[in-house]
Amino acid sequence: MTKSDWRVKLFGDSILLNAPKDVEDVGLDVEQPIAPEGTETSPTAFPTKTDPVESFFEGYDYIALFFGANYCPFCKKFVPNVVAAKPFLEAKKCKVIFVSNDRDLDNFHTSCAKVRGIDVMPYDTSKTAQMRDLFGLKTIPALMILRNADFEKDQPHVYSNAREILELDPKCENFPWGSIEKKQAGPVSSFERIWIHGRHGHWWQLGHKNVSEVHPNDMYMDEHAVRIRAGLLNIITWLAIMNVFFMNKPTLAAVIFGIVAWEFVVSMIVGLTPFAPLGWIATLMAIILQPAPLWKPANPKRFAWLIGLTLALTCFIMVQFRAEMGSAYKPAVAAVAFTCNVATWLEGNAGFCVGCFIYNKVLVPYFGREECNECKL
Repeated sequence: MTKSDWRVKLFGDSILLNAPKDVEDVGLDVEQPIAPEGTETSPTAFPTKTDPVESFFEGYDYIALFFGANYCPFCKKFVPNVVAAKPFLEAKKCKVIFVSNDRDLDNFHTSCAKVRGIDVMPYDTSKTAQMRDLFGLKTIPALMILRNADFEKDQPHVYSNAREILELDPKCENFPWGSIEKKQAGPVSSFERIWIHGRHGHWWQLGHKNVSEVHPNDMYMDEHAVRIRAGLLNIITWLAIMNVFFMNKPTLAAVIFGIVAWEFVVSMIVGLTPFAPLGWIATLMAIILQPAPLWKPANPKRFAWLIGLTLALTCFIMVQFRAEMGSAYKPAVAAVAFTCNVATWLEGNAGFCVGCFIYNKVLVPYFGREECNECKL
């Protein structure tokens, strides 16, 4: 084994052996592995027994990397699934290891205790960050399936992120799952995208149903159409800003608010089609310009549009009370309008949904909403 082996680049020279709960840890006369320079370490790091990377993975065709952390409640729920699947994965010649995303050694030790029986990559925050970048991970838990081959290459072949697929196939009968993942959120016809019917749900539903074989009951929207509509809304925000600073026409402000309010309310209730005019335009443009849809869950989008509606209503109220607000009117309404402008620009051009970000960072941990993983990946 050489330093050019991608496994060494990813994991270091060795793997920590995390004995099952019924195995005694006392008396392990093994030297504590030395952490790389600049990485937190501890003389009491747990576990301590190690195995060189080359011998550790010998005889296995696949590697399953379980990314988790003690602070993550969804990781705690996912741990039993991974522990239960370990013998099935190893029967398929897949070695499972835990990759800690903990922020300090104390939490790393706690995570090791919770995943007893699953061996562990040594605690190294820099390597973990590099791995997340390599695999494009923006959320945990994750279960990355790699091929244990082609060691001379710069990086491994990745089959899938099997976090959700494992719940559908707990005995790993369809492992390595690449074929299942490809079926997730598959395309539907143009007519089905515009007028929701049949197996994709009813016209009043928020998005398309039965799009994803992994999540058949969830509603999905085409991200391409959502971003195009954000671009159209961005144009309207520029018109609103020009009206505040130059035209000063209350009637135009009322018209803009009416269009935007109707768009957001209808979109939140029934989706981009069939009643949202900008949604219609965006959907038709997406069908022409991006025939293959990029499906994303609908609920975080609905929350984002609720924020947009709130900002639009705030602007409209300030316009009605502009005389009472005096000199504070223009800077106040401009601040809200520019907030809308930036948010729609980020959605349309950078693909970053501010509302979805707030949904995952605030509503999920503090209000018990279901985490949206697909909108973060």
